[in-house]
Amino acid sequence: MIRSALLALDNSPSSQTALDMAIAFCQRYAAQADGKIDEIHLSGVAVVDIPGIKAPTSVPLGAVTYKKHRDDTLIQDAKDRAEGILKSFEERCQSAGIPHTAIHSEGLPYEQIERHALRHDVILIGRDTNFHYETSEEIGATVRKLLVDNARPVIVYPSKMPDNHRVVIAYDGSNPSAHALQMWTLLKIRSPQTEIHVVSISGEQAKAEARLAEATQYLKFHNLDCTCHYIPKERRVVELLAEKVNELSPRMVILGAYGQGGFKETLFGSSTNQMLESADCPLFLYK
Repeated sequence: MIRSALLALDNSPSSQTALDMAIAFCQRYAAQADGKIDEIHLSGVAVVDIPGIKAPTSVPLGAVTYKKHRDDTLIQDAKDRAEGILKSFEERCQSAGIPHTAIHSEGLPYEQIERHALRHDVILIGRDTNFHYETSEEIGATVRKLLVDNARPVIVYPSKMPDNHRVVIAYDGSNPSAHALQMWTLLKIRSPQTEIHVVSISGEQAKAEARLAEATQYLKFHNLDCTCHYIPKERRVVELLAEKVNELSPRMVILGAYGQGGFKETLFGSSTNQMLESADCPLFLYK
């Protein structure tokens, strides 16, 4: 059961969506607590990427002083923006009556998030979050790095949310997919109206059906029903999964961040970009 969440904050549209969804979830969770003191603590972190801003670049002879002045200006601008974003975050949480902490952090964004995440159950982050406050040339790099090496589940939000209660669980029997299924179930990041669809893709139908059966049984132990979908592996897994996600148009997709076999290609290389950039719903990712 979730007790705390770390929300990555910048000025991107997807970060704003993540903030809206985090506040709505915290309010819904408190409303279901039947008067008990059973609230979620929401921490918002804004990171100023000083190493990224100060990274060495080729400059003409005699332009070193100009670069230093430019770096100092960018850093101060990033600090000012971060403070403004944190102030807005605190105002939103206070208005909603949500326990919260505003965290100003400096350093490499993914390292700072990993460090602060150790005190929390889950990381919430916008798909195009970069923390450079319009000084970054690599949009979403922080998200990709978090998926490779991180001890907590990550929910990656798009700029707009689907208006339904369906979720898709991509399950191939690997440890990462089993961990993702378990963590999503235990954290209870869902509503009573949630409609669960479990998808397994394989060249062997019997193997896929066995995977679906074990996922179904696991969910039943938690009093959750699901609809199963077997998809023959006739093309790349990521393409078939993306098509099914598009067909079902879910509110969230639950995936293992990486694995052996089945969904391994889903979150590596060019497939990473395809899932993160094309999905019109949040991705719950865990390894």
